[in-house]
Amino acid sequence: MMEDDDNFGEKNGFFKTYHISVLRKIRNGDLAALKACCNDEERLVFVHSLPYVHEIPLMSSAMAKSLPNGKSAIDAQKKRTEGNEFFKKKNYERAVRLYSEAISKAPSIAKDTEEPQLAMAFANRSAALFHLDAYARALVDIDQALASGYPDELRYKLVERQAKCLMALGRPTDQIAATCESAIKCVNDSRLDLVKRQQFERDMKQLISESAVPNQMIPAVNIKSIKDKEKKHLPDITAGRNIEHPSFSSKIRIEEDAISGRYGVADSPIRVGDVIAVDEPYASVMNPEKFATHCHHCYRPLDLGELLPCPNCTNVNFCSVTCRSEAMAGYHAIECPLLSYIEAAGISITCYLSLRMIAIHPPSFFMDVKPLIDKPELQKGVALSEQTKKYIKTCQLVTHDHIRNKESFFHVTLMADFLLKCLKVGGYFGTIEPTEFNFTEPLSDQEKWIGSLLLRHLQLLQFNAHEVSELRMDRPGCMDGAKTFFLGAGVYPTVALLNHSCEPGVIRCFVGDVMIVRAIKSFQRGEMVNENYGPIFTQKRRADRQRSLKDRYWFDCRCLPCTEDWPLIGEMTDDTLRFRCRDPVCRKPLVVAADTMTPFIACPSCKKSNNILKVMPKYARLIASVCTRTLQVAQPEYNVALSVGKTGPVEQRRTLKLDVKFENTTKQ
Repeated sequence: MMEDDDNFGEKNGFFKTYHISVLRKIRNGDLAALKACCNDEERLVFVHSLPYVHEIPLMSSAMAKSLPNGKSAIDAQKKRTEGNEFFKKKNYERAVRLYSEAISKAPSIAKDTEEPQLAMAFANRSAALFHLDAYARALVDIDQALASGYPDELRYKLVERQAKCLMALGRPTDQIAATCESAIKCVNDSRLDLVKRQQFERDMKQLISESAVPNQMIPAVNIKSIKDKEKKHLPDITAGRNIEHPSFSSKIRIEEDAISGRYGVADSPIRVGDVIAVDEPYASVMNPEKFATHCHHCYRPLDLGELLPCPNCTNVNFCSVTCRSEAMAGYHAIECPLLSYIEAAGISITCYLSLRMIAIHPPSFFMDVKPLIDKPELQKGVALSEQTKKYIKTCQLVTHDHIRNKESFFHVTLMADFLLKCLKVGGYFGTIEPTEFNFTEPLSDQEKWIGSLLLRHLQLLQFNAHEVSELRMDRPGCMDGAKTFFLGAGVYPTVALLNHSCEPGVIRCFVGDVMIVRAIKSFQRGEMVNENYGPIFTQKRRADRQRSLKDRYWFDCRCLPCTEDWPLIGEMTDDTLRFRCRDPVCRKPLVVAADTMTPFIACPSCKKSNNILKVMPKYARLIASVCTRTLQVAQPEYNVALSVGKTGPVEQRRTLKLDVKFENTTKQ
């Protein structure tokens, strides 16, 4: 789950200042009237109707659209010139990095009087990549340069490089020949004299002849988006998929009661290492600190020379044409003019996620699901798309609106109104000229509904958003010193059904933004399967854990470590023994000195006397079993897990990093 994230934007930014200013203007009775509203749509309309909400200049479309997008032909030229200097010195890696900066800065459309910096930077980077034997990436850059207006008089050199890349990759002779013929045609547009043109033509024909000879070079790996490249690395779900919740294993079933709500239970025995869920998010957003280093769409780290920029801003980058096209055709077309403004507002990542949950679909998608969201009976027998089903499941996650106080409601509704304005300015409801924009106008029915969904998102994300993380290793396959880093946030409507325990039973890892959940302990049929929302019993005392969970998630934890008040791992010593009170109602832990000579111990909770002599023989047998028979049974499975941890696929190694203490214990 997400920890320490204020769902409503309390970072240092203008929204915090705006919120404080609005609070000073609240009239008597406004908060009470808001609390009396029956649903999110009524709440949004009420707050939007308050005059003082619009008196403070928060946003205008002209303001948002005039924000600098970071593109600069001058800056691009500067970086490209620096790259050329390193290229001359044959420092091709440094040259590639500088050309990448130039690509990010270059305007997608050059003015008539300007050199096409984007095309030139792509061409320069393709040359450096060629010298690094990165032929597939060089081909991508060549295509981008040609598509970005590379000068006709220089194209022959670029197409020649294209032919050489194809030859190095061992592509079919006819493809290479066609490219060489194209280069010969291009040279006619060059400024070369006749002698040099004829020599170039002979060189191209020689290349065609050489291409007929089998190439011994190892083809480079082509660049693809994670949708094509990474999905095949997702592990299979153990025991097949659950019919009702396909992201879960069939070993999991969902139950519900008045105290715990919905929660996961083992429908059959679960073993350590079982993949119990592979869950794609309904929506996810990247941590803005990773915009420069990771693909904005698939979350894959950008390798050297892999960066493809947004054509309209310098905020985000992509790993492939596929990822960029998918993002530009959807959410990024809306978010692109807003990202700098959203960053200046200082809103939290869950607020950004609430916006993304809308931006990935057009308004018509949400108008179509309006009759279905809170009426499960209407969903039966209706053919729904997978995205529609996933969104409806997302909207069914808890919001705790029945216990939210009026001050919190005002805060979150004000944020929803702000995000609705962002969508308007981004063109989500249609292109609007700055002179036509008026935030004080009554909301349309479509805007009311979308705004109410933003409000709903903000509430449910407070309790159901998950952190997306990335595992980094010092070198491939080496888990020693590996660390996880915060990559973004997502909403996973299936895994969100798992309740919390301070003794986690599962571990989460990610391939891109796809969550993989593995069991790290065994579960018998009927046992509740829990994940962990942050506080773990080995690291935090019960009082601190319960305070944290109550403040962040609004519930009182009743897990076993909390019920029995388990000690911190640093407090577990050999000089004390722990027994359970024999009273069937109490069952609280008894902490006893190992060298005690007193057979009767009074329970500190119920005050009843316990004869520990009756259980000492059983305790001794248990210790002996753990030290001998149990470890002998576990040894074969441990050896398998250890071999996977050393040699298996990265995704398996991530979740099977076992404690070396176990191995040491078996050797004693």
